[in-house]
Amino acid sequence: MRWILFILFCLLGAPAHAVSIPGVTTTTTTDSTTEPAPEPDIEQKKAAYGALADVLDNDTSRKELIDQLRTVAATPPAEPVPKIVPPTLVEEQTVLQKVTEVSRHYGEALSARFGQLYRNITGSPHKPFNPQTFSNALTHFSMLAVLVFGFYWLIRLCALPLYRKMGQWARQKNRERSNWLQLPAMIIGAFIIDLLLLALTLFVGQVLSDNLNAGSRTIAFQQSLFLNAFALIEFFKAVLRLIFCPNVAELRPFTIQDESARYWSRRLSWLSSLIGYGLIVAVPIISNQVNVQIGALANVIIMLCMTVWALYLIFRNKKEITQHLLNFAEHSLAFFSLFIRAFALVWHWLASAYFIVLFFFSLFDPGNSLKFMMGATVRSLAIIGIAAFVSGMFSRWLAKTITLSPHTQRNYPELQKRLNGWLSAALKTARILTVCVAVMLLLSAWGLFDFWNWLQNGAGQKTVDILIRIALILFFSAVGWTVLASLIENRLASDIHGRPLPSAR
Repeated sequence: MRWILFILFCLLGAPAHAVSIPGVTTTTTTDSTTEPAPEPDIEQKKAAYGALADVLDNDTSRKELIDQLRTVAATPPAEPVPKIVPPTLVEEQTVLQKVTEVSRHYGEALSARFGQLYRNITGSPHKPFNPQTFSNALTHFSMLAVLVFGFYWLIRLCALPLYRKMGQWARQKNRERSNWLQLPAMIIGAFIIDLLLLALTLFVGQVLSDNLNAGSRTIAFQQSLFLNAFALIEFFKAVLRLIFCPNVAELRPFTIQDESARYWSRRLSWLSSLIGYGLIVAVPIISNQVNVQIGALANVIIMLCMTVWALYLIFRNKKEITQHLLNFAEHSLAFFSLFIRAFALVWHWLASAYFIVLFFFSLFDPGNSLKFMMGATVRSLAIIGIAAFVSGMFSRWLAKTITLSPHTQRNYPELQKRLNGWLSAALKTARILTVCVAVMLLLSAWGLFDFWNWLQNGAGQKTVDILIRIALILFFSAVGWTVLASLIENRLASDIHGRPLPSAR
């Protein structure tokens, strides 16, 4: 046996690859710091080769060597000892600490923005003022503006009789209880026509701009700023006309007096024009044609005047608008009355916060902040309008009931009551879900909550999956209960021949 150990020791060399022979104790280690075995000399190698030949020549020793090698091959290697690493201690922050950290972060960002604004106002001029260049650009710009405004006013004046006919026809149909869909359809149709007229005006304005820029890229760029601002602001004014409709009372979706509708439509249009044309057109042109300091100063003055005027209008008309909202809530459905009354209590704070946030945003990024605020406003109005329309449809359906034939009521006396009960519960649930989805979409429109990302990730998918499962379970349970109860009821209400038994109940 000692020859087997000697042969393996000489041939394999390293202790990590040595095999154990029965009756002989060998020690192996996986420590990387163990020193390697010394290299055998030539005489030892020759002796090992000769011993190996003798072992292989002997059947018993050869079989024993093969068995030992197979045993070693089947033995799993020793598992390394895992290194124990202590867990990293994460300090948990309290709510007050988190609020303080967020406040500090945004406070530093606001301070940096004000510092940048101060440097813009007090810094060196961007370029010297050239009166001749400014006068030439102003002339071509004014020509384009006058032509575009004149064309838009003219085509809207031509479309006014069409709007009135649409409104009169819709109101006439709306007096019939069964034809309630015509009025919303005509209101939306008038809004679409207004947008088509705006698109036509933009096309004409682009054609005029190509011929009124005097071959100057600077003038063409300034005119493109005007057309962009015109598209954005007039779209917002189209939304205002959709809400107040000052010229065609028949297409007005809300019960507002003509004087109040004209008052608010006119002042909100002035506000949007001041903000849009001031920030998107006037400030960039002044910064380019005069200097950056005057442009930054004009930005501050425009937004300050706009904010003060908006706050004045809000608090001057606070009581009147609140009373109108409360009166509107009294004539609305009970479901909508709750939301309108809640909005009547806080509308002035929401409006004030809107214009104050717009003021601060516009100081640092006039163009993008205005686009974001107007885009979020339009999306919010669209979400509220669609949600109100869908909820109104559900409320109208709730007022209706299913009426079965007399024969069916005689055979299944309680079936009509059960169907109306299940339908009422389903419509109320759908109405509540509509409000919840509308609230989440409103938060998403203002960047406070990413609704689509939430819907595609784990939490949203699980919520939707749970709601669908609950809805399916309730649906099949209701169907099964209604069918079984109706069958039992039919059995109790008839004899063996199917004839009704008045005394069976």
